[in-house]
Amino acid sequence: MIDFNNYDVIVGYGIGQNYEQTKCRLKNRVKIHYLADKKWEKSDVKKYDNIPIIHLDELKQLKKALIILFPEFPSIRDAIVREIGQGMDVCYVYDLFPKEYSVRGQDLIRLLPQTEYRDNDNNCIVFDTTIAPNVTIHFQGKDNFVRIGREVAINRLELYCENQATCIIEDYVSVQSALCNISRAMLKIGKYCMLSGEIKFRTHDAHHIFDNQTHERINYPKDIVIGDQVWIGYGAELLAGTHIGIGSVVGERAVTSSSFGDHVIIAGCPAKVIRENICWSRDCTSFFDHNLLEECFDQTALMFLES
Repeated sequence: MIDFNNYDVIVGYGIGQNYEQTKCRLKNRVKIHYLADKKWEKSDVKKYDNIPIIHLDELKQLKKALIILFPEFPSIRDAIVREIGQGMDVCYVYDLFPKEYSVRGQDLIRLLPQTEYRDNDNNCIVFDTTIAPNVTIHFQGKDNFVRIGREVAINRLELYCENQATCIIEDYVSVQSALCNISRAMLKIGKYCMLSGEIKFRTHDAHHIFDNQTHERINYPKDIVIGDQVWIGYGAELLAGTHIGIGSVVGERAVTSSSFGDHVIIAGCPAKVIRENICWSRDCTSFFDHNLLEECFDQTALMFLES
């Protein structure tokens, strides 16, 4: 652990996206006296983010200084260290605090009978007493909300909640394995859904996309809404804007960002409707050979069919 009291001056070096993402958490721990970046070496800019800018030749003259590096890639950080010289004390911003932290199902179980978790960044998890141990919720930002319902059976579920994410998993859902990336939008999975293996949900793209004439953004985050009693097949990828209707089936490795109605089968890349007016049962066809829904042990579909 770095003792900031050992230093008279703290300098942040490499000012870009990672600085903006981490500065609030860092400012709660230490005061940054100067900022430095190669792009300012031949610039007249005096301040950034209301913090004075220091140039490399001035930086090298500092005594009892700590340089906090913000760039994410080690190769860039190594290049900065070579420019600064070996005589300065240097650390990476994520040496001071974790890039993300994780809350596991086992952690939530230890909180029982309390059924709510909340941190200092207004990240909140509301869960049932039947919470499964094999869910992991990764928080990378703030103002995220997760609610996991009753009797949710999970083999492996990873939720990455970045900023202003909402994730709602309703009662009686089963998950073989799924990876969810959620930011500035909502992922909602309805009750009695069945998720197979290696499923991916993403409410946002990893980077910005703009119209090349207007320069206006065209890929804003969008909600993903999965209706009640939906079966999602192995390897499906459900992207921003996806809506799947009640009682529907998503085929293996289907990819979509579109909306579909109730009681349909969708498949393909991009996915399209290949069958309408269906219902389904969890009964396994490798063991059973039913001819009617009423012969099945699982008749949940009857709850979602119009009378």
